[in-house]
Amino acid sequence: MGGQQRRPPASEWPAGVSDEISRPMSWLKGTEWQWNNDEWALKLDKSGDLEAPIRQCQRDNCKWTAENGKLYIALGDAGVFKLDAPKERPQNMNGQKLNGASVRNSRERLSLKFQRIFDHDAADLDKDLYESLGLPDDADDASLKKAYRELSKKYHPDKNPDEASKVKFAEVRDAYEILSNPDKKILYDTGGMEAVKDGEKGKIETTSDFNSDIDVTLEDLYLGKSFKASVQRQVVCRGCRKNPDAPKCKGCKRCPNQVKIVHVQMGPFMTQQQQEVVSKERCKTEDAGLDVHIEKGMSDGDSLTFPRMAEERPGMLPGAVHLKLKAKKHSQYVRRGSDLHMDLTISLREALLGWSRSFQHMDGHSVELNIKEVTRHSQVIKTRGQGMPLRDDPSSFGDLHVKVAVDFPRKLDERQRKLIAEVFAERSEL
Repeated sequence: MGGQQRRPPASEWPAGVSDEISRPMSWLKGTEWQWNNDEWALKLDKSGDLEAPIRQCQRDNCKWTAENGKLYIALGDAGVFKLDAPKERPQNMNGQKLNGASVRNSRERLSLKFQRIFDHDAADLDKDLYESLGLPDDADDASLKKAYRELSKKYHPDKNPDEASKVKFAEVRDAYEILSNPDKKILYDTGGMEAVKDGEKGKIETTSDFNSDIDVTLEDLYLGKSFKASVQRQVVCRGCRKNPDAPKCKGCKRCPNQVKIVHVQMGPFMTQQQQEVVSKERCKTEDAGLDVHIEKGMSDGDSLTFPRMAEERPGMLPGAVHLKLKAKKHSQYVRRGSDLHMDLTISLREALLGWSRSFQHMDGHSVELNIKEVTRHSQVIKTRGQGMPLRDDPSSFGDLHVKVAVDFPRKLDERQRKLIAEVFAERSEL
Protein backbone atom coordinates (compact mmCIF):
# COMPACT_ATOMS: atom_id res chain seq x y z
CA MET A 1 0.00 0.00 0.00
CA GLY A 2 3.01 2.26 0.38
CA GLY A 3 2.93 3.40 -3.25
CA GLN A 4 -0.76 4.29 -3.39
CA GLN A 5 -1.91 7.89 -3.62
CA ARG A 6 -3.09 9.65 -0.48
CA ARG A 7 -6.74 9.04 0.47
CA PRO A 8 -9.21 10.99 2.61
CA PRO A 9 -8.86 10.77 6.40
CA ALA A 10 -10.00 7.52 7.97
CA SER A 11 -12.89 9.20 9.79
CA GLU A 12 -14.65 9.99 6.48
CA TRP A 13 -16.92 6.98 6.14
CA PRO A 14 -19.17 6.64 3.08
CA ALA A 15 -22.31 8.77 3.24
CA GLY A 16 -24.85 7.43 5.72
CA VAL A 17 -22.41 5.13 7.53
CA SER A 18 -22.26 5.64 11.28
CA ASP A 19 -19.28 5.50 13.62
CA GLU A 20 -21.45 3.44 15.94
CA ILE A 21 -21.10 -0.31 15.45
CA SER A 22 -24.61 -1.74 15.17
CA ARG A 23 -25.68 -4.07 17.96
CA PRO A 24 -26.35 -7.12 15.73
CA MET A 25 -22.85 -6.89 14.28
CA SER A 26 -21.08 -6.46 17.59
CA TRP A 27 -19.99 -10.09 17.22
CA LEU A 28 -17.05 -8.69 15.23
CA LYS A 29 -15.67 -6.97 18.32
CA GLY A 30 -12.58 -8.64 19.74
CA THR A 31 -11.93 -10.77 16.64
CA GLU A 32 -8.66 -11.25 14.72
CA TRP A 33 -8.52 -11.80 10.93
CA GLN A 34 -5.86 -12.88 8.45
CA TRP A 35 -5.24 -10.33 5.68
CA ASN A 36 -5.48 -11.61 2.07
CA ASN A 37 -3.91 -14.95 3.04
CA ASP A 38 -0.77 -13.08 4.09
CA GLU A 39 1.10 -13.82 7.29
CA TRP A 40 -0.06 -10.76 9.16
CA ALA A 41 -3.44 -10.13 10.76
CA LEU A 42 -5.63 -7.26 11.89
CA LYS A 43 -7.60 -6.97 15.12
CA LEU A 44 -11.02 -5.38 15.47
CA ASP A 45 -10.99 -3.75 18.89
CA LYS A 46 -14.21 -3.34 20.91
CA SER A 47 -13.85 0.46 20.82
CA GLY A 48 -13.80 0.66 17.02
CA ASP A 49 -10.03 0.93 16.77
CA LEU A 50 -8.23 -1.35 14.36
CA GLU A 51 -4.80 -2.81 15.02
CA ALA A 52 -2.63 -3.89 12.12
CA PRO A 53 1.18 -4.12 11.67
CA ILE A 54 1.28 -1.70 8.76
CA ARG A 55 2.59 1.84 8.62
CA GLN A 56 -0.88 3.26 7.89
CA CYS A 57 -1.99 2.20 11.37
CA GLN A 58 1.02 3.37 13.34
CA ARG A 59 -0.56 6.72 14.20
CA ASP A 60 -3.80 5.39 15.59
CA ASN A 61 -5.79 6.38 12.47
CA CYS A 62 -7.13 2.93 11.58
CA LYS A 63 -10.76 2.43 12.51
CA TRP A 64 -13.65 0.10 11.78
CA THR A 65 -17.43 0.10 11.98
CA ALA A 66 -20.19 -2.28 10.89
CA GLU A 67 -23.87 -2.11 10.04
CA ASN A 68 -26.46 -3.74 7.76
CA GLY A 69 -24.25 -6.71 6.84
CA LYS A 70 -21.23 -4.58 5.91
CA LEU A 71 -17.85 -4.20 7.59
CA TYR A 72 -16.04 -0.94 6.93
CA ILE A 73 -12.36 -0.61 7.72
CA ALA A 74 -10.41 2.63 7.35
CA LEU A 75 -6.66 2.18 6.87
CA GLY A 76 -5.32 5.69 7.07
CA ASP A 77 -4.16 7.01 3.73
CA ALA A 78 -4.95 3.61 2.14
CA GLY A 79 -8.62 4.55 2.31
CA VAL A 80 -11.82 2.79 3.32
CA PHE A 81 -12.68 -0.81 2.43
CA LYS A 82 -16.17 -2.31 2.49
CA LEU A 83 -16.66 -6.03 3.05
CA ASP A 84 -19.72 -8.27 3.18
CA ALA A 85 -20.23 -9.76 6.66
CA PRO A 86 -22.97 -11.78 8.37
CA LYS A 87 -25.51 -9.56 10.10
CA GLU A 88 -25.41 -11.82 13.14
CA ARG A 89 -22.78 -14.04 14.70
CA PRO A 90 -22.26 -17.21 12.60
CA GLN A 91 -22.86 -20.55 14.31
CA ASN A 92 -19.35 -21.66 13.37
CA MET A 93 -16.64 -19.03 13.12
CA ASN A 94 -13.94 -21.41 11.90
CA GLY A 95 -13.16 -20.79 8.25
CA GLN A 96 -15.38 -17.69 8.11
CA LYS A 97 -14.31 -15.34 5.31
CA LEU A 98 -15.21 -11.73 4.59
CA ASN A 99 -14.73 -10.36 1.09
CA GLY A 100 -14.89 -6.87 -0.28
CA ALA A 101 -13.06 -4.02 -1.98
CA SER A 102 -11.90 -0.44 -1.68
CA VAL A 103 -14.73 2.07 -1.65
CA ARG A 104 -12.92 4.27 -4.20
CA ASN A 105 -11.42 1.58 -6.40
CA SER A 106 -13.36 -1.68 -6.64
CA ARG A 107 -10.37 -3.36 -8.30
CA GLU A 108 -8.52 -3.23 -5.00
CA ARG A 109 -9.90 -6.41 -3.48
CA LEU A 110 -9.64 -7.49 0.14
CA SER A 111 -10.27 -10.84 1.81
CA LEU A 112 -10.26 -11.52 5.57
CA LYS A 113 -10.19 -14.97 7.15
CA PHE A 114 -11.17 -15.55 10.79
CA GLN A 115 -8.26 -16.49 13.04
CA ARG A 116 -9.38 -16.23 16.65
CA ILE A 117 -11.23 -14.26 19.32
CA PHE A 118 -8.66 -12.29 21.27
CA ASP A 119 -11.16 -10.52 23.56
CA HIS A 120 -13.93 -12.89 24.64
CA ASP A 121 -15.81 -10.21 26.58
CA ALA A 122 -15.92 -7.72 23.72
CA ALA A 123 -18.88 -9.20 21.83
CA ASP A 124 -20.90 -9.34 25.05
CA LEU A 125 -20.56 -5.61 25.65
CA ASP A 126 -23.55 -4.82 23.42
CA LYS A 127 -25.93 -7.27 25.08
CA ASP A 128 -29.41 -5.89 25.73
CA LEU A 129 -30.26 -7.43 29.08
CA TYR A 130 -33.79 -6.04 29.15
CA GLU A 131 -34.40 -7.53 25.71
CA SER A 132 -33.13 -10.90 27.00
CA LEU A 133 -35.92 -10.79 29.60
CA GLY A 134 -38.48 -9.42 27.16
CA LEU A 135 -38.89 -6.18 29.13
CA PRO A 136 -38.76 -2.43 28.39
CA ASP A 137 -35.83 -0.33 29.58
CA ASP A 138 -37.78 1.17 32.48
CA ALA A 139 -38.97 -2.14 33.98
CA ASP A 140 -39.17 -2.11 37.77
CA ASP A 141 -37.80 -4.71 40.18
CA ALA A 142 -41.10 -6.60 40.42
CA SER A 143 -41.30 -6.95 36.62
CA LEU A 144 -37.69 -8.14 36.46
CA LYS A 145 -38.32 -10.80 39.08
CA LYS A 146 -41.53 -11.99 37.43
CA ALA A 147 -39.95 -12.23 33.96
CA TYR A 148 -36.96 -14.13 35.34
CA ARG A 149 -39.15 -16.69 37.10
CA GLU A 150 -41.26 -17.32 34.03
CA LEU A 151 -38.37 -17.56 31.56
CA SER A 152 -36.12 -19.63 33.82
CA LYS A 153 -38.93 -22.19 34.19
CA LYS A 154 -39.63 -22.15 30.47
CA TYR A 155 -36.03 -22.75 29.39
CA HIS A 156 -34.71 -24.77 32.34
CA PRO A 157 -32.35 -27.54 31.14
CA ASP A 158 -34.28 -30.15 33.13
CA LYS A 159 -37.31 -29.54 30.91
CA ASN A 160 -35.48 -28.55 27.72
CA PRO A 161 -32.27 -30.53 27.07
CA ASP A 162 -31.75 -28.98 23.61
CA GLU A 163 -28.76 -26.68 23.11
CA ALA A 164 -30.80 -23.62 22.13
CA SER A 165 -32.76 -23.74 25.41
CA LYS A 166 -29.54 -24.09 27.40
CA VAL A 167 -28.16 -20.98 25.72
CA LYS A 168 -31.37 -19.04 26.35
CA PHE A 169 -31.49 -20.16 29.99
CA ALA A 170 -27.93 -18.96 30.53
CA GLU A 171 -28.77 -15.65 28.82
CA VAL A 172 -31.79 -15.10 31.07
CA ARG A 173 -29.86 -16.10 34.19
CA ASP A 174 -26.94 -13.78 33.40
CA ALA A 175 -29.25 -10.87 32.58
CA TYR A 176 -31.14 -11.20 35.84
CA GLU A 177 -27.94 -11.59 37.86
CA ILE A 178 -26.88 -8.13 36.68
CA LEU A 179 -30.22 -6.34 36.73
CA SER A 180 -31.15 -7.63 40.20
CA ASN A 181 -27.95 -6.18 41.66
CA PRO A 182 -28.47 -2.44 42.43
CA ASP A 183 -24.89 -1.40 41.62
CA LYS A 184 -24.56 -3.53 38.49
CA LYS A 185 -27.96 -2.39 37.25
CA ILE A 186 -26.98 1.28 37.50
CA LEU A 187 -23.64 0.61 35.82
CA TYR A 188 -25.42 -1.22 33.01
CA ASP A 189 -28.12 1.45 32.64
CA THR A 190 -25.57 4.26 32.46
CA GLY A 191 -22.65 2.60 30.68
CA GLY A 192 -23.70 -0.76 29.27
CA MET A 193 -21.87 -4.05 29.73
CA GLU A 194 -18.49 -2.36 29.49
CA ALA A 195 -19.18 -0.47 32.71
CA VAL A 196 -20.38 -3.70 34.36
CA LYS A 197 -17.18 -5.51 33.34
CA ASP A 198 -15.04 -2.65 34.62
CA GLY A 199 -16.97 -2.73 37.88
CA GLU A 200 -16.33 -6.45 38.27
CA LYS A 201 -12.64 -5.72 37.92
CA GLY A 202 -12.81 -3.08 40.66
CA LYS A 203 -12.58 -0.17 38.23
CA ILE A 204 -15.51 1.74 39.69
CA GLU A 205 -15.78 5.51 39.76
CA THR A 206 -18.42 7.30 41.80
CA THR A 207 -19.94 10.71 41.27
CA SER A 208 -19.87 13.24 44.11
CA ASP A 209 -22.34 13.03 46.97
CA PHE A 210 -25.07 15.65 47.24
CA ASN A 211 -25.72 17.32 50.62
CA SER A 212 -28.76 19.37 51.56
CA ASP A 213 -30.79 20.43 54.62
CA ILE A 214 -34.38 19.51 55.24
CA ASP A 215 -36.59 21.39 57.71
CA VAL A 216 -38.46 19.34 60.33
CA THR A 217 -40.52 20.16 63.41
CA LEU A 218 -40.04 18.81 66.92
CA GLU A 219 -43.33 16.97 66.43
CA ASP A 220 -41.79 15.19 63.42
CA LEU A 221 -38.88 14.04 65.59
CA TYR A 222 -41.19 13.01 68.44
CA LEU A 223 -43.82 11.19 66.40
CA GLY A 224 -41.79 10.12 63.37
CA LYS A 225 -42.90 11.02 59.89
CA SER A 226 -42.80 9.67 56.34
CA PHE A 227 -43.18 11.81 53.25
CA LYS A 228 -41.99 12.29 49.69
CA ALA A 229 -39.19 14.65 48.79
CA SER A 230 -37.36 15.24 45.53
CA VAL A 231 -33.92 16.24 44.38
CA GLN A 232 -33.03 17.57 40.96
CA ARG A 233 -30.23 15.58 39.33
CA GLN A 234 -28.71 14.63 35.98
CA VAL A 235 -29.52 11.12 34.76
CA VAL A 236 -28.34 9.09 31.78
CA CYS A 237 -31.23 8.36 29.41
CA ARG A 238 -30.91 4.75 28.30
CA GLY A 239 -33.94 5.07 26.02
CA CYS A 240 -32.03 7.49 23.77
CA ARG A 241 -29.75 4.66 22.64
CA LYS A 242 -32.60 2.94 20.81
CA ASN A 243 -35.01 5.73 20.01
CA PRO A 244 -33.70 9.26 20.59
CA ASP A 245 -36.86 10.69 19.02
CA ALA A 246 -39.17 9.08 21.60
CA PRO A 247 -41.33 11.50 23.64
CA LYS A 248 -39.54 10.56 26.87
CA CYS A 249 -36.24 11.64 25.30
CA LYS A 250 -37.47 15.16 24.67
CA GLY A 251 -35.04 17.54 26.32
CA CYS A 252 -32.18 15.03 26.44
CA LYS A 253 -28.75 16.39 25.55
CA ARG A 254 -25.36 14.83 25.09
CA CYS A 255 -23.82 13.96 28.44
CA PRO A 256 -20.71 15.84 29.59
CA ASN A 257 -17.45 14.61 28.11
CA GLN A 258 -15.81 11.61 29.77
CA VAL A 259 -12.21 11.09 30.80
CA LYS A 260 -10.99 7.70 29.62
CA ILE A 261 -7.76 5.76 29.32
CA VAL A 262 -6.89 5.36 25.64
CA HIS A 263 -4.04 3.63 23.81
CA VAL A 264 -1.81 6.06 21.93
CA GLN A 265 1.02 5.19 19.54
CA MET A 266 4.21 7.02 20.54
CA GLY A 267 6.80 6.12 17.91
CA PRO A 268 7.37 2.37 18.00
CA PHE A 269 5.64 2.03 21.37
CA MET A 270 1.99 1.91 22.46
CA THR A 271 1.25 3.85 25.64
CA GLN A 272 -1.79 4.73 27.74
CA GLN A 273 -3.00 8.27 28.28
CA GLN A 274 -5.96 9.98 29.88
CA GLN A 275 -8.04 11.80 27.32
CA GLU A 276 -11.30 13.69 27.41
CA VAL A 277 -13.60 12.02 24.92
CA VAL A 278 -17.01 13.04 23.67
CA SER A 279 -19.69 11.02 25.46
CA LYS A 280 -21.86 8.75 23.34
CA GLU A 281 -24.66 8.87 25.92
CA ARG A 282 -27.44 11.40 26.33
CA CYS A 283 -28.47 12.94 29.64
CA LYS A 284 -31.40 14.87 31.03
CA THR A 285 -32.34 16.60 34.27
CA GLU A 286 -35.13 15.11 36.36
CA ASP A 287 -36.68 15.38 39.81
CA ALA A 288 -35.80 12.14 41.57
CA GLY A 289 -38.27 11.07 44.25
CA LEU A 290 -37.00 10.26 47.74
CA ASP A 291 -38.97 8.31 50.33
CA VAL A 292 -38.08 10.21 53.50
CA HIS A 293 -38.66 8.33 56.75
CA ILE A 294 -37.93 10.22 59.97
CA GLU A 295 -37.60 7.81 62.86
CA LYS A 296 -38.93 8.61 66.31
CA GLY A 297 -36.21 10.11 68.44
CA MET A 298 -34.03 11.43 65.62
CA SER A 299 -32.21 14.66 66.39
CA ASP A 300 -31.41 17.97 64.81
CA GLY A 301 -28.28 17.42 62.70
CA ASP A 302 -28.94 13.75 61.99
CA SER A 303 -28.70 12.78 58.31
CA LEU A 304 -30.76 10.57 56.08
CA THR A 305 -28.73 8.86 53.36
CA PHE A 306 -30.07 7.77 49.99
CA PRO A 307 -27.47 5.64 48.18
CA ARG A 308 -27.07 5.97 44.39
CA MET A 309 -29.37 9.01 44.16
CA ALA A 310 -26.84 11.73 43.33
CA GLU A 311 -26.04 12.75 39.76
CA GLU A 312 -25.48 10.04 37.17
CA ARG A 313 -22.65 10.01 34.67
CA PRO A 314 -22.04 7.35 32.02
CA GLY A 315 -20.39 4.24 33.43
CA MET A 316 -20.16 5.61 36.98
CA LEU A 317 -21.98 4.78 40.18
CA PRO A 318 -24.00 7.75 41.47
CA GLY A 319 -22.97 9.07 44.86
CA ALA A 320 -25.39 9.34 47.77
CA VAL A 321 -27.84 12.08 48.67
CA HIS A 322 -27.49 13.19 52.30
CA LEU A 323 -30.39 15.13 53.83
CA LYS A 324 -29.44 16.81 57.12
CA LEU A 325 -32.34 17.36 59.52
CA LYS A 326 -32.76 20.97 60.58
CA ALA A 327 -35.22 21.24 63.46
CA LYS A 328 -37.37 24.36 63.73
CA LYS A 329 -37.71 26.18 67.04
CA HIS A 330 -40.68 24.92 69.07
CA SER A 331 -43.10 27.27 70.78
CA GLN A 332 -43.26 25.26 74.01
CA TYR A 333 -40.34 22.83 74.32
CA VAL A 334 -36.58 22.99 74.15
CA ARG A 335 -34.86 19.68 73.47
CA ARG A 336 -31.62 18.68 75.14
CA GLY A 337 -30.59 15.16 74.24
CA SER A 338 -33.53 12.88 75.00
CA ASP A 339 -35.05 15.30 77.53
CA LEU A 340 -37.52 18.12 76.98
CA HIS A 341 -37.45 21.42 78.85
CA MET A 342 -40.27 23.92 79.20
CA ASP A 343 -41.11 27.04 81.22
CA LEU A 344 -44.23 27.46 83.34
CA THR A 345 -45.46 30.50 85.26
CA ILE A 346 -47.54 30.28 88.45
CA SER A 347 -48.85 32.91 90.84
CA LEU A 348 -47.40 33.65 94.27
CA ARG A 349 -50.50 32.19 95.86
CA GLU A 350 -50.02 28.94 93.90
CA ALA A 351 -46.34 28.88 94.79
CA LEU A 352 -47.25 29.00 98.46
CA LEU A 353 -50.43 26.91 98.59
CA GLY A 354 -49.85 24.38 95.78
CA TRP A 355 -51.02 24.19 92.22
CA SER A 356 -51.92 21.90 89.32
CA ARG A 357 -51.64 22.12 85.57
CA SER A 358 -52.77 19.93 82.71
CA PHE A 359 -51.48 20.28 79.14
CA GLN A 360 -51.46 18.27 75.96
CA HIS A 361 -48.24 16.59 74.83
CA MET A 362 -47.15 16.38 71.17
CA ASP A 363 -48.84 13.04 70.59
CA GLY A 364 -52.10 14.23 72.16
CA HIS A 365 -51.86 12.56 75.58
CA SER A 366 -52.42 14.69 78.69
CA VAL A 367 -49.63 15.52 81.13
CA GLU A 368 -50.75 16.27 84.69
CA LEU A 369 -48.68 18.28 87.16
CA ASN A 370 -50.08 18.37 90.72
CA ILE A 371 -47.85 20.08 93.27
CA LYS A 372 -48.95 20.37 96.92
CA GLU A 373 -45.72 21.70 98.38
CA VAL A 374 -44.28 25.21 98.24
CA THR A 375 -42.67 25.91 94.88
CA ARG A 376 -39.58 28.09 94.72
CA HIS A 377 -38.93 30.56 91.93
CA SER A 378 -36.87 28.89 89.14
CA GLN A 379 -37.43 25.48 90.69
CA VAL A 380 -37.22 22.63 88.12
CA ILE A 381 -39.78 19.85 88.39
CA LYS A 382 -38.82 16.63 86.61
CA THR A 383 -41.46 14.30 85.20
CA ARG A 384 -40.05 10.96 84.18
CA GLY A 385 -40.91 9.44 80.81
CA GLN A 386 -42.40 12.60 79.32
CA GLY A 387 -39.43 13.58 77.18
CA MET A 388 -38.38 12.47 73.69
CA PRO A 389 -38.56 8.84 72.54
CA LEU A 390 -35.17 7.14 72.35
CA ARG A 391 -34.20 6.42 68.75
CA ASP A 392 -32.73 3.01 69.59
CA ASP A 393 -35.73 2.14 71.77
CA PRO A 394 -38.79 4.19 70.77
CA SER A 395 -40.85 2.66 73.58
CA SER A 396 -38.60 4.40 76.13
CA PHE A 397 -38.57 8.14 76.74
CA GLY A 398 -36.43 10.80 78.28
CA ASP A 399 -37.73 13.16 80.97
CA LEU A 400 -39.63 16.42 80.98
CA HIS A 401 -38.07 19.26 82.96
CA VAL A 402 -40.47 22.06 83.90
CA LYS A 403 -38.84 25.27 85.13
CA VAL A 404 -41.30 27.23 87.22
CA ALA A 405 -41.33 31.02 87.39
CA VAL A 406 -43.29 32.61 90.24
CA ASP A 407 -45.22 35.70 89.18
CA PHE A 408 -44.77 38.03 92.13
CA PRO A 409 -47.22 40.90 92.49
CA ARG A 410 -45.79 44.25 91.53
CA LYS A 411 -47.22 46.02 94.58
CA LEU A 412 -49.25 45.32 97.75
CA ASP A 413 -51.85 47.47 99.42
CA GLU A 414 -51.68 48.16 103.12
CA ARG A 415 -54.11 45.43 104.05
CA GLN A 416 -52.16 42.80 102.10
CA ARG A 417 -48.92 43.88 103.67
CA LYS A 418 -50.40 43.63 107.14
CA LEU A 419 -51.82 40.15 106.56
CA ILE A 420 -48.60 38.81 105.09
CA ALA A 421 -46.61 40.27 107.94
CA GLU A 422 -48.88 38.58 110.45
CA VAL A 423 -48.63 35.21 108.69
CA PHE A 424 -44.88 35.18 108.42
CA ALA A 425 -44.47 36.54 111.95
CA GLU A 426 -46.47 33.63 113.28
CA ARG A 427 -44.38 31.14 111.20
CA SER A 428 -41.13 32.64 112.49
CA GLU A 429 -42.30 32.23 116.09
CA LEU A 430 -42.96 28.56 115.39
